[in-house]
Amino acid sequence: MGFMKIKPFLLPRLQDVFFLIVFLAVLIFGQRMLNLDGDLPRHLLTGKLILQTGKVPTTEPFIYPYEGRLYVSHEWLSDVILYLVQLVSGEAGIVLLAGILLVSTFSILYSYSSSRVGLRIPVFLITAWGAAATSINWSLRPYLFSMLFLTIWLVWTDRLAHDEKIPLWYFPALMVVWVNLHGEFITGILVLVAYAGGWIWDYLFNRSDVNLFIGKRIGLVLLFSTIATLLNPAGIRPWTIMFGFVNNDYLMSRMYEANSPNFQQPQFLVLLALLVFSIVLLSLKKGRLATGKVFLLAGFTAMSLMAGRNVHLYGIVAPFVLAETLVGVREVGLVSRLEETIAGVENQLKGILWPIIITLAFGCLRLFGDFKRIYHFDPQVFPVDAVRWLETHPQQGPMFNNLDWGGYIEFHLWPEQKTFIDSMADVTGEVTRMFESVVILDTGWEDVLSNYQVDWAIIPPESMLANALRSKGWRVLYEDKTAIILRR
Repeated sequence: MGFMKIKPFLLPRLQDVFFLIVFLAVLIFGQRMLNLDGDLPRHLLTGKLILQTGKVPTTEPFIYPYEGRLYVSHEWLSDVILYLVQLVSGEAGIVLLAGILLVSTFSILYSYSSSRVGLRIPVFLITAWGAAATSINWSLRPYLFSMLFLTIWLVWTDRLAHDEKIPLWYFPALMVVWVNLHGEFITGILVLVAYAGGWIWDYLFNRSDVNLFIGKRIGLVLLFSTIATLLNPAGIRPWTIMFGFVNNDYLMSRMYEANSPNFQQPQFLVLLALLVFSIVLLSLKKGRLATGKVFLLAGFTAMSLMAGRNVHLYGIVAPFVLAETLVGVREVGLVSRLEETIAGVENQLKGILWPIIITLAFGCLRLFGDFKRIYHFDPQVFPVDAVRWLETHPQQGPMFNNLDWGGYIEFHLWPEQKTFIDSMADVTGEVTRMFESVVILDTGWEDVLSNYQVDWAIIPPESMLANALRSKGWRVLYEDKTAIILRR
């Protein structure tokens, strides 16, 4: 009898199981996420700079070829949050934050979709599939905030489209925060455009089913949310920078994540399977899918096929839209019985304790236990030992450095040293072209080093450039398996 009394507080709901799975996945892949690219250290340094100076930088602060040039820090709020977390709890804290953001994203997505269509198991599976697709892009970067905000935005917009009561000011208020967190705030506007486009389509071709009041509300939210995107330190410039960046053919061609997904590679098979499955579900669906959701799914599908960097957006939007196509599954006898059983059990559960317990338990384990050592910048990926040597043997004069190491070097050596390049500063392609000409020893590569009076370099030891500099008499000051430091 006592067991029956405490059971509602101890047994997890299906969404709590999902919470645990996603959280465990983040903790398992946390070290990989930390070392996937060189952006995180620059984000940390930017956050530190903002807190030290009390203002958001408006000119490029870290790479010397762009010194004094106008700079838009459109992720400044994320940078501050990430730095504060790192300051308090180290890299393990950032991994934990990533886990909280991702489990919140998919828990909200599952909870809303399952309650909307009245199904648990099918929605659980399609949401888990979407989460697996997004894992292709998982790394410790500000877009994790955008994933959570996009999910909230989808839920609010769908409620708006269903004429449910939701204050319109929620949207611009959330957008003011989003636009200062990450550049993918634009996806929130695209969601509204899809729903507005769906309403206009229905008004033109199926007017009998159109609610004018809903159309007015969607239009007002779109207008005021767009205005809210201007409430950031740079005004309209995040828009111009983002559009200029994605339309820069040279930079896009040099970014792996900007290329279309290569379905010959194993990691993209989960995305391919979801794309195919979505076609099957839409073909078999009984009844008409809301036009706005059709536009929404079509738009984000196109985005994911155009660039792998958008897969994490599709992995959220696809389950959100496709959940509605699963309603007919309830007619399958086995599914119906399972749903009734789970619904009967979950109606008696108070599983809200489980997410809290899981977060606190893993938080304490990862932040204060021996596992804290698991999460660190990998010396095989970043020049950890070489930078430690430079901290005790500082070099004078401008440096030339490997692109992916720029942020890490800046985080440890700035302001005494500025880098030649990092993985974030260049939105025009100028410094990237110069960097590329040097590392491939293209015509005029030595002129680039001379023009910027480069006195020393920190680069991979087996690179063509390292061999060329050696042959030209540059002295080796330090060398390990990851990095070599040479000086004229």
